[in-house]
Amino acid sequence: MTLRLGFETSLESPQGVGAKEMAQVANKLSKGRINIELFPDQQLGTGPQMIEMVKKGELDIFQGGAGMFSAMEPRLNVFDIPYLFESVEQAYKVLDSKFGKEMLATLEPHGLKGLSFWENGIRSTTNNVRPITKPDDIKGLKMRVMPANPVHVMLWKGLGAEPTPLPFGEIYDKLKRGELDGQEHPIAPIYAGKFYEVQKYLSLTKHMYGPLIQITNLEKFKAMPKATQNILLKASYAGV
Repeated sequence: MTLRLGFETSLESPQGVGAKEMAQVANKLSKGRINIELFPDQQLGTGPQMIEMVKKGELDIFQGGAGMFSAMEPRLNVFDIPYLFESVEQAYKVLDSKFGKEMLATLEPHGLKGLSFWENGIRSTTNNVRPITKPDDIKGLKMRVMPANPVHVMLWKGLGAEPTPLPFGEIYDKLKRGELDGQEHPIAPIYAGKFYEVQKYLSLTKHMYGPLIQITNLEKFKAMPKATQNILLKASYAGV
């Protein structure tokens, strides 16, 4: 069995490192029967496009920010509440609880099986205009926000910014050309995207913890033998 796994960031990013670990664990537990091929850097499309591919059975596995799924399942907007968690450790306890399992299960009516939550980090802000030390510093900034997520748009509008929904792969060039002032991500994607090459200021606003969600097609998952399902779930958690 060969499964294709797509994601937006590079193979060297934490997502990529986790995906490689998942592939190794799946291959080992299955004694070579399960091979997971990795497609980083939006090779197969943007995050929302890959979600649709999984729903249609055209892609086996995708992992992306929880906010990408909120247009489909509004209950996942809970993770977009600013300063919801006091620490990453607190977030882990919530995601590993019964509540976390209930949140993954909300994807099933949409034809998706939530395999696990993955680490994404706490979001902070970069821009080319000024350091952000108070809410008023955000006013007037042209900020990239996550596509297909109205909560993010409303948040940045409420702070006085000019939000622009944009796929991850288009951020660097827009920043370089000055069409955007800034963006917000956890530190790892900021580093993996090399935004430090085109941004002057990194402000550790730590305004939101949004986990990644790894998904597969629900019907395909149900059709797998129970042993294969268990291996896939164990491998998914190994990559977290």
